[in-house]
Amino acid sequence: MEKDLPNAAAVATTPAPPLNIHGDTNPFTLTFHDLSVHVPRVSECLPCCTFRNIKNLGAEYFGMYVTEREAFYTLDRVSGCVKSGETLLVLGKSGSGKSTLLRALCGRLNETDELFGTVALNGIPIGKSHQAWRRMCSYVSADDGTHSPVLTVGETFRFAAQCTSDGKTPVAALEARVDWMLDALGLSHVKNTVVGDENLRGVSGGQKRRVTVGEMLLNPHSRIFCLDNITDGLASTDSLSLVQQISGACKKNGLAAIITLLQPSDEIVQLFDKMLVLSSEGQPMYFGPVNRHVLREVFIGSADPKEEDTGSIADLVLNQPVSNESLGFPDSKEQTVPVTFSGSTLHRDLLQEIDDIRSMYPSVHEREAALDAILPRTKYSNSYWHQLQIIASRRKKLIMRNSMTYARIIIAIIFGTIVGSLFSALNNDTIGALGKTGYIFLSSFLVLMLSAAVTIPDGFRQRITLFKHRNAEFYSGRIAYIVQWALDMPLSIIEATLIASISYWWVDMTPGANHFLLFLFTLIGLECVGQAFARVLCALSRTQVSANVASSLFILLFATVGGFMPTYDAITWVLRWLSWLTPVSYAFEAMMINQFEGQTFYGVVIVNPNVGSTSIGTVQGTKYLQAQSLPRSQWTTNHGIMVFDCIMLFIFAFVLDVIGMFFQEKTRSWYFNQIRRPRSKVHRAALVTPSDPEAQSLNTYQGGHSIDSLSVKNLCYSVNIEKNSPWKPRRATLQSLCGPLLTCLAGKEAESKEATGEDPGISAELSLLNNITARFRKGRMCALMGQSGAGKTTLLDVIAGYKTGGKITGDIMIDGQPKLDATWKVISAYAEQQDILNPYMSVRETIEFTAACRLPNSSDRKAIIDNVMELMDLLPFANMIVGREKEGEGLPKHARKRLTIANQLVVQPKILFLDEPTSGLGVNAAALVMRAVRRSTDALDLITLVTIHQPSRKMFESFDDLLLLAKGGRVSYCGELGKNSKTLLDYFANLSGKEPPSNVNPADFVLGILDDGSPDNVVSLFQECILSRDIVDHIESDINSAEGKEPLIIHGNSRTFFLELTLLFKRQFLVQWRNPSYSFMRMTVSAGACVILGLLFFNIESNVQGAVFSIASLFFMTFILVIPMQSAVIPLIEDRSVLYREAVSGTYSRLAYGLGQLLADIPFHAINTLIMYGIIYYMVGFRAGAHYVGYFIFVLFLANWSIMSMGQLYALCTPNEETANGLAGLSVILSVCLMGFLITSSAMPDGWAWAYQVNLFRYILQGLVTNELSGQTYRLDIGHLIPEMNTTMSSISLNENNMLGNVFDDRKSNFKAIGFVHGDIPVGGNYSAQAARLVGVTLDLDGENVGDDFNSLISCLVENECLVEPVSTNFINCTSDFSSVCANEFDQIISNLEDGKMKVAECFGGDNSYDGATTVLERDLEHHHKVASCMMRRLLPIGGSRHVLRGFRELMKIIMFIQDIIENGIDIPGDAILFYFGWSEFDADTLSFSAPWKWYYCVTAVVVFLLSMELIKLVAVQCIVWTKR
Repeated sequence: MEKDLPNAAAVATTPAPPLNIHGDTNPFTLTFHDLSVHVPRVSECLPCCTFRNIKNLGAEYFGMYVTEREAFYTLDRVSGCVKSGETLLVLGKSGSGKSTLLRALCGRLNETDELFGTVALNGIPIGKSHQAWRRMCSYVSADDGTHSPVLTVGETFRFAAQCTSDGKTPVAALEARVDWMLDALGLSHVKNTVVGDENLRGVSGGQKRRVTVGEMLLNPHSRIFCLDNITDGLASTDSLSLVQQISGACKKNGLAAIITLLQPSDEIVQLFDKMLVLSSEGQPMYFGPVNRHVLREVFIGSADPKEEDTGSIADLVLNQPVSNESLGFPDSKEQTVPVTFSGSTLHRDLLQEIDDIRSMYPSVHEREAALDAILPRTKYSNSYWHQLQIIASRRKKLIMRNSMTYARIIIAIIFGTIVGSLFSALNNDTIGALGKTGYIFLSSFLVLMLSAAVTIPDGFRQRITLFKHRNAEFYSGRIAYIVQWALDMPLSIIEATLIASISYWWVDMTPGANHFLLFLFTLIGLECVGQAFARVLCALSRTQVSANVASSLFILLFATVGGFMPTYDAITWVLRWLSWLTPVSYAFEAMMINQFEGQTFYGVVIVNPNVGSTSIGTVQGTKYLQAQSLPRSQWTTNHGIMVFDCIMLFIFAFVLDVIGMFFQEKTRSWYFNQIRRPRSKVHRAALVTPSDPEAQSLNTYQGGHSIDSLSVKNLCYSVNIEKNSPWKPRRATLQSLCGPLLTCLAGKEAESKEATGEDPGISAELSLLNNITARFRKGRMCALMGQSGAGKTTLLDVIAGYKTGGKITGDIMIDGQPKLDATWKVISAYAEQQDILNPYMSVRETIEFTAACRLPNSSDRKAIIDNVMELMDLLPFANMIVGREKEGEGLPKHARKRLTIANQLVVQPKILFLDEPTSGLGVNAAALVMRAVRRSTDALDLITLVTIHQPSRKMFESFDDLLLLAKGGRVSYCGELGKNSKTLLDYFANLSGKEPPSNVNPADFVLGILDDGSPDNVVSLFQECILSRDIVDHIESDINSAEGKEPLIIHGNSRTFFLELTLLFKRQFLVQWRNPSYSFMRMTVSAGACVILGLLFFNIESNVQGAVFSIASLFFMTFILVIPMQSAVIPLIEDRSVLYREAVSGTYSRLAYGLGQLLADIPFHAINTLIMYGIIYYMVGFRAGAHYVGYFIFVLFLANWSIMSMGQLYALCTPNEETANGLAGLSVILSVCLMGFLITSSAMPDGWAWAYQVNLFRYILQGLVTNELSGQTYRLDIGHLIPEMNTTMSSISLNENNMLGNVFDDRKSNFKAIGFVHGDIPVGGNYSAQAARLVGVTLDLDGENVGDDFNSLISCLVENECLVEPVSTNFINCTSDFSSVCANEFDQIISNLEDGKMKVAECFGGDNSYDGATTVLERDLEHHHKVASCMMRRLLPIGGSRHVLRGFRELMKIIMFIQDIIENGIDIPGDAILFYFGWSEFDADTLSFSAPWKWYYCVTAVVVFLLSMELIKLVAVQCIVWTKR
């Protein structure tokens, strides 16, 4: 529970600080004369925007267009003067330029904004951006989300004190300064509590606001403080105390403060010395002392009666229309007051004072020296070395307390285990070499993607804090960047070491410490590149979504041109140069050379039924690298290239870090000063629903029921809490689940007992509301107020039925009858504090949708909608898109508030609940909202309950009643206010014995009495007074009157499910069409990635290499679909709160929402499918034919749908965006590993078979590949696949005398030895299998004991006429299967070949093997005869010379046949290639391959996955609960 700030009395007695916090006490004067800030038009603000030349980009969004904002002056000739010891209050309406003025004064304007006029210190002009001036003039923004959530309040203050000290200040002095500031701001009790954020429970909102202020107040070099909306979210008493502290510090230490406030009370305003009031156009309306008489003369005029000035000072100067366009007041004082002030004595005196100060300007030559004497003399308070030390200390805490640090280690172990086990069954043969190539590529891709993925979220979390510190000149941005790089490096090394150590040896890569270390060194380099690349994206990207999408897209580009597939030589010349700019290509090249250089592995693969898979023949690793186009350029030795590639990775990282460091500073210049984007509008509402011609009039469709009162009697609410358990995360995230572990490792408490208000002896049930009895009447507005933590919002939630947990007792009654849930949803409406609106609908469309869902057809919807919009003053905004508030888009905040309320009023409720409707609004905007609520209450005769925080006097007196709660949820007052709040003031005056001052704000008066006195005494006195007894009597009277009556039952709109579904489909379609991150980004990313793939695999050839490239292009195309999946996560997570609000209020059913979203997605899946098909299908040159094109489009459509559905499923089932993206990335990486492309299913260990079978991506890829390859033939050019042999051989022929002639002839073509054949070749499988066997028999025989086995084979072949024409057919028939006549003899030869004892090649190549360096042609004739003799001895069968001649002749024909295959190639069926990947089957009866699974297997599997995910999504929608509850 939040501890209150010290009250006024306590502030007066606060002891002086034990040290001089602000050392320089010399007086100074800050002046600004004719200050104007010119904001250029939108197109001029975005010179680097890709789409700046596309006029009205939003015109394509279903009638939506973007109104370009022209250039304007946000400040217009503003002048003022502030001296040391003074405080200046700046007031103005929303958009009047208050924050711009503060940034202009302290040198923090946007670089694109033009500053005119003069800002001078002691008469010396200061430039637009002066570093020393920024150190002297601190700026506190209105944003409290700039802190590191895992640091404690004390650590946050300590770091600020260290950064602003001189590096020589003793530690004890720094701690004393920090402790004094904590005590002054009332934060001592939460010193050891983490600041927290939406995912980590920390200090309260009010405490966080004080942390933001105190962090900048700790700077001893700051003499001037520009504080923006520092009391927002604080109770009135806390706001008063905070301003008192600042005002007192300024007077005591000779400082100056310029403060903007939203809704200041007169007590707060009187604490200021001067006031500046700005008009909505940025013109000065007043500058002078805080004097009510003077203000009345300027704003009302001396001739006007004083009765017009009955409110607060803020009401006096600001209670006017927001703009002429909004409410249409042509004679608004906005136009007359600036003119009046410019001609007043105040303005003339101000200009004269500025002129007098200017006359004391030093000469031009002396100004710089004079300014240097005033401003701090060094760029930073600390030396660079001391900065490095304190930043490093802070960074270590952030790393140790970040759950992602430990998650990265766990992920590295998991992926190392997965990848290692997945590739663990590879053999030392061609198939194993291909598998290890896939492992190398996957390791490169995986490390790069993981390092970038984990760095981007952390970078976005830290950059806002970094920018705040840099704007305050706490330290150098370069030092911070270096520290981040240096401290992230150990984690990168650990991560890479874990992945490499686990997987490298498991996969059985090349042994040796040198090989492993180079592999590890390469992974570390990739880690550095990935993190540096992510830091660049964090510096350049506006949002994390765009950074994630850009990261995935670029990493995909890196992977495709990295040299794996396609190889470097196969990359089209248009993109080949990218290979030299891609870190993946250097890493892949280095690791491939490291693995295969100097290695030898088996080539031809033969499947034998007795011994299984057998490999014969060898392939040199160098030749294999050459087949993979590696190295890309042989400019030095392979070892030199390998070392160079590793060094290049770190050069890439260094260059990227330099770029990131540069753009980080550039981004800082605009990050905090984002100009409101152009407002989008629609030509007309797209959700118009016709009304019934016989529609009823307003407010009569509920059957004429009238509700007179709403009562609560003895209402109690309690929640169960765990004893002695202060750690209470608000969401189930990884951060929160690991919270206790992290805080233990960090050596700190998660949250102090004082911060939570928990006592070790607290009971297990905490009471939040205690015996509340109250009665609310129709046509009246009741303000619900109370102390901090009194349970105002809790009471509103309990009455409205929004509390889903805890224990509720007591009675809630409507006209004395218990409320019924069905009736309650019809008659009540609840407007949340947060403006939960769909950002892509217009104002009218938002209201029309609610009306269509909740109003019956018999009502006149158009009249109701128009009436509500008029009541809430929304007609000027009717066609404006709501926009995302966080991004500065669309409606102003006051219009959002009114739209939130109008969206509830349109259902014509009887009871209206409003939770903090004026939160975050200025005085004028808040008054505008409450004026609209007042008109609605009167017009619709509503019972209105409003929780409110800091109402002005006029706003407070617009209420009729007040329900005041004390701490513990107890009633301290409930009754009428009376005219001018007289009834209320008299009651509390009698209670306290104090007379209220004249013109006092009644709200501040009663809250002050409640805070100063004893809450228990106030509560007990009210229970005994006549007001309390009257409430009880009226409730009893209502109960007695309701006895015997039928329960009040009011039926709402009896709409059909089909109508709900239709409305939701229309809305979801509009929303998605208008959402650039969902539709435009998705389609452009898909189109761009497909163009890149199309260029990479452009018009592939119809050969085996082309078939493999086809599979690769489809593999990468499937991965493209993953990139837009991330863009589907964010909108759905943002829409969950809208779903909860609308579903709870009965707008529609959750099932209709889920189905409507499902149907609305289908057109976008279809559009994206057609875009991808139109680009990649014809660029790559996929298969022609309507059947194949139709199947491709259908499967691609299912893939788009299923993968986007997977992203949406994560968004629905996880608590936040970070968790959803993390799970999505994890599943995608696993799916890529198990798709069957990087490693075939036959090469996977048996333990991974289940994962392969349940992989959605596998079925998508298999279906698309089968559609492309099945039934086609691909040319296998063996001569280009195998290493070239030095031995030459002619086309062998027999002369007419059946003698061997012209055996060796150097004039003939080259003969090449087969090195390997792709694929597992089955026994008797097909033509190519037997050819491969015969090649192995012919070229790999060796030894002296060949006679028996080989002669037996030749004899069998000859005797059974297996070597007669056609030789190939007869040979295959004789040896193809177990029943063949020569199968046993042939298999015996094969079994002997395993031992490597027989090689016919020696007969052809002499003493050297077939890959020797000496050719036969270099031998003499005698050696030729020896060769022939050797062949005769080996080929001599048992049976005589006739068989010898015949057999030898036929054998030569077979050799000629093999030579023809080598030189001319053979046709390989596409189904045989599919068989290699495990995507086709072999039919032993027909000796053929077939792949019949693409329809009933692949498509069915994808459909089953899709339906399962959609069903789970529908279930998840039913379980969504808004996290506030």
